[in-house]
Amino acid sequence: MLSRRELTLLRAMYQCGTVTAAGASIGMTQPAASTLLRTMETRLGFALFSRQNRRLQLTSQGRALIPDALNALAGMEAVDRLAGDIRQGSTSRLVIGAVAIAASSILPSALAIVRREHPGIAVTVRAGTALEIIEMAVDQRIDLGLIVGTLVEKDRVASLALAPMSLYAVMHAAHPWAQRQGLSLKEIAHAGPIVLATTLPAGRVTRQVMEAARLPYQPIMEVGQSSAACGLAAQGLGIAIVETLGARYAQRQRLVARHLLAVPEIGLGLVWSHDRTMSQPAETLRSSLIAEAASVV
Repeated sequence: MLSRRELTLLRAMYQCGTVTAAGASIGMTQPAASTLLRTMETRLGFALFSRQNRRLQLTSQGRALIPDALNALAGMEAVDRLAGDIRQGSTSRLVIGAVAIAASSILPSALAIVRREHPGIAVTVRAGTALEIIEMAVDQRIDLGLIVGTLVEKDRVASLALAPMSLYAVMHAAHPWAQRQGLSLKEIAHAGPIVLATTLPAGRVTRQVMEAARLPYQPIMEVGQSSAACGLAAQGLGIAIVETLGARYAQRQRLVARHLLAVPEIGLGLVWSHDRTMSQPAETLRSSLIAEAASVV
């Protein structure tokens, strides 16, 4: 049986890709981490990682072991959290993964309903990209994940599409174009927009649709969050292109949002583990998010 220390190192190496980085992330020196890995592999009777271009890659045996190893460690951590909750007088915890813009736009009102119906619930919200949140669901590190992106079929993960997404132009109310009801992507492209990074689904789609339309992709700024793009627009630094949730956030900040085009490639969705029974608070949150998503256009 693998010890908790070994499981923790295994997860860190899977996430970090090098022994040095993995050891540092869990407070171990590189020699100590290497020794523990060798001991683990000797006892198991097979190699867990192979080295490729100075990074570690799971072997076929390692890939077979890692899902259950991560689940085992997640279970241990869940027991620790529950014990802590019991000591503090709370016996129930809800762990949510959410992309940043969903956490600041659609999640708060849904959580308010959960707190009303389950006043003793302890809530943890973990941030991440859509792919990171899907992995959290696979590893059972979250009860529910709220993502903006493409819902993919993946073993051990269930998903539910909540709402389609569109691209919007966001600007300060004093911007010369703010009084116009119709804006085209062509106009904004030639003006030089503030865009989301292409590592984000909405940012990637923005670039793709511009290039497909033979428009210049020459942003004046590129940022990693819709809220940051809205903040720059609020300072009068230009017009930002964000997805539907970003536009909703912008309107709450008294900015002007104009619809540009629908992007069926991405949507708002929920993910959760197939292998974990959903708690009543999680069920309440899922129902609340479904209802809240009905207002997302």
